[in-house]
Amino acid sequence: MKKRELRSMLFQLELSRRRLLQPWFSGLGLTLGQGQPRILARLLQGDGLTQRELADACVLDAATLSRALDRMEETGLIRRVENPGSRRSYLVRLTDAGREKAAQVQQGFDRVDEVLCRGFSQAELDRLQEDLERLRANLDGCEGLFGGKST
Repeated sequence: MKKRELRSMLFQLELSRRRLLQPWFSGLGLTLGQGQPRILARLLQGDGLTQRELADACVLDAATLSRALDRMEETGLIRRVENPGSRRSYLVRLTDAGREKAAQVQQGFDRVDEVLCRGFSQAELDRLQEDLERLRANLDGCEGLFGGKST
């Protein structure tokens, strides 16, 4: 496979995945471009994260995360509580409504994961994961490739 084809295939795969999830998340009233589904899914795994921890876990910049959290707080999905470990930060927690919505989000992710993995053996999936992790590590090791800091 040519390197250019790999880039195209990865891009097309992500677009196809998003097209499948778009109607599900829109039906739940979530904004995809701001990472709301990712935020909810991550908080479902364990909430009480600082905004910095949540931004890192969801691979979102601080400004995008802050806007998403503002909207999610307005709609009653999350709440920010004082961080007992630091007076300068807050912990992000799911509300009951947020926990319910997060479970629905996870259900959507799980359904698409099932489709993605269809026809693969566990050994093939393990190998694919290893290969994708190597690709990500290659990119992570290239900070400053174009003269600036990567984001």
